[in-house]
Amino acid sequence: MWKLIKRLQLLLNAKERRLSYALLGLIVLAGLTDAVGISSILPFMAVVGNPELIHTNTWLHTIFTRLEFESTNTFLVGLGAAALAIMVFSNAVSLASSSAILWFSYNLGYSLSTKMLSTYVRQPYPYFLEHNSSNLVLNCTDDVGRVIHGITVPILQAIAKAIVAMSILLLVTWVDPWLAVLFGAVLGTIYAVVFVTIRQKMTDFGRASKEANKERFRLATEILNGIKELKILGQDEAYRERFAKHAALYAKNQWMSTAMSQVPRYAIESIAFGSVILLVIYLLVTHQDFKEALPLMTLYAFTGYRLLPAFQQVFASATAVRFNMSSLEAVENRLKTLVGARVTEVMPRLPMNKDVGSLQQEIALKKLRFQYSNADTPIINNLAITIQANTTVAIVGSSGGGKSTLVDIILGLLEPQGGTLCVDGISITSRNVTSWQKHVGYVPQHIYLSDDTLAANIAFGVAPRDLDMDRVEQAAGIANLHAFVLGELPNGYTTMIGERGVRLSGGQRQRVGIARALYSNPDVLILDEATSALDSLTEDAVMEAIQKISHKKTIIMIAHRLRTVQGADIIYLLENGSIEDQGTYTELLAKNEMFSRMAYAGS
Repeated sequence: MWKLIKRLQLLLNAKERRLSYALLGLIVLAGLTDAVGISSILPFMAVVGNPELIHTNTWLHTIFTRLEFESTNTFLVGLGAAALAIMVFSNAVSLASSSAILWFSYNLGYSLSTKMLSTYVRQPYPYFLEHNSSNLVLNCTDDVGRVIHGITVPILQAIAKAIVAMSILLLVTWVDPWLAVLFGAVLGTIYAVVFVTIRQKMTDFGRASKEANKERFRLATEILNGIKELKILGQDEAYRERFAKHAALYAKNQWMSTAMSQVPRYAIESIAFGSVILLVIYLLVTHQDFKEALPLMTLYAFTGYRLLPAFQQVFASATAVRFNMSSLEAVENRLKTLVGARVTEVMPRLPMNKDVGSLQQEIALKKLRFQYSNADTPIINNLAITIQANTTVAIVGSSGGGKSTLVDIILGLLEPQGGTLCVDGISITSRNVTSWQKHVGYVPQHIYLSDDTLAANIAFGVAPRDLDMDRVEQAAGIANLHAFVLGELPNGYTTMIGERGVRLSGGQRQRVGIARALYSNPDVLILDEATSALDSLTEDAVMEAIQKISHKKTIIMIAHRLRTVQGADIIYLLENGSIEDQGTYTELLAKNEMFSRMAYAGS
């Protein structure tokens, strides 16, 4: 338990650690007041059973005379009211402790999920090429949820109930040591034996449940994202059956783990019922006088009422922790924490590269080399090109030749293993890439559109309070979108366009992508096969929008169909990661056979 608590502490920041110590203090206070609340019933029941104690017991007689009670009945009323007040106060402290546990745990969940998402966002782009996005989402949501609901809350509740149980057992030990030892030993042994028996099974259930849930989440994501194709292929039912298989396995492991955690409760309740009868007999035999035994029987009744749930909570918490350990391991791995200690590598402080301003002269790619980690050969090899400011440059070539990889390098998403990317003589590295990206707009082949307004999709990622409608309309105007918005959309720029932009045509989606890229008024506009999925007429409309800014901005076009690059100032033919040839459209058509074949095939 202590090692697990240390592991959880490694997930906390300094403020959260301080809060955890304060919470622990409140939990201890709640346990002590619970014992005081139970013990407060003793004087009241003793006087009820034997009123003569008011005069024979020194403490009771002192209270009776000092507070000037008029009769035994008024004293009983006072004792009862005091016992009730103490019990109410004890319950109030327990409620505050339980509420504080939940407040701390849920805020920790917020902190962990935010920290994990922030960790992902800070990862370099290649990280996302190597990891399944549904698994990353699952780590941020389900795994963090299981760490909170299945480990943090149960551990804190177990600590609280353990303190309550120890306080109560100490109280009973003070009254009757042998009975307290028997009480604690019997309950503790039963729960310990059951837990040792099932703990490995609970761990196995937890791991199987996590794997089933991961597959369930992945399949649900794939079904909903690919529903159109699945329906056409007639595979929607097959996917549903695969999902149902993993969902059934997940449900099975969940209910079996929950059922196992309840096993001792019902067995012990039967034992406890018989124990009450034996307890009454024991007290009557040892004390002879029923009046003397009455307060003790009341004490033990209250003890059993509080102690049994405490033991059950500790046991249920222990089984829940075993079941959810795999999620804690996943969160630790993602956040790069180490069991037992956090190791921080102290990196030497390196000088910051000069920030990149507006493009004035050229973008120079010098002897670039890039190879993916899972590839045997470089996809970009010894590549060198120069792009002059305010020109339109096209990069063409066959599929798999490295065009999109080259774009990702220019965008600063990929860092080459060799060579440099220079902007106006400034080398772009990880230390100044953010300042370079502020001057670049990007239009991919497939535009991601969120289920939001058109304006929000153009100003993608901008907080609603910071959205500039003038810039939205200006960008839409350049993209040949403004007339469509005013003429055909019922609510103009505030029209909800549906998830993935299903209410827009392909050409309209691409123009939204162009408007999005132009919203920040970049110096460089990169189009990565932005029109390859469009028909000829729609492609012409999109290209017309691009022509509006020709020679006003630097435009880099990646194209497979050559009809879109005829107006480029210079075209680079990229093959096998290197520049095969270069020139205008007319020049390449005349001198390069491969280019001629590509032009003929795309005509």
